[in-house]
Amino acid sequence: MQRRHFVTRLIQGTGTAFLSSTLLAQQRVYLSEPLALKMVFPHSESVTAEDHNLTAEQEESIALKLRYRLASKNQRVWRGETTGRTDGYAMVLNEIGKEQYITFIVGITADFHVQRVALMVFRENRGWEVEDARFTNQFRGKTSADRLTVGTDINGITGATLSSQALCRGTKKALVICETLYRQ
Repeated sequence: MQRRHFVTRLIQGTGTAFLSSTLLAQQRVYLSEPLALKMVFPHSESVTAEDHNLTAEQEESIALKLRYRLASKNQRVWRGETTGRTDGYAMVLNEIGKEQYITFIVGITADFHVQRVALMVFRENRGWEVEDARFTNQFRGKTSADRLTVGTDINGITGATLSSQALCRGTKKALVICETLYRQ
């Protein structure tokens, strides 16, 4: 589109959607899925994806613990194994920030503690500071018994409140799903 037509449409108001979709939308890719899985399972001999179709009982149990229903019955969990022993689990989650999805991975130990949270893709124009280790390290060692809310057991980031809340929400969801599926 020529500059003159772009400016004319922008002034007339017809270019607003074009401007917001091209200039304001950003996508920062921090980690690919294979790299994120390698970060979560650095010593595992094998990492396999397990797709689960939740039963009605599992859905109900998860809804009671999270206080909301999951959008889908289908959940993918990555399991790391070494010599037939489970090293841990991981879930790649998409949680809404202000307007766009934030993609991140939650690594969970075999005894259901958060091992690591890492930002994979950030699509908003604000709040990317949640990728900082000072923020993500707060999740280490947390369990589903922890509240995992900004202002109680997680310190938020000024200017990234909705992004901070999204990572808290997704981490809690990953813990509850993995415990429901794998805890005996």
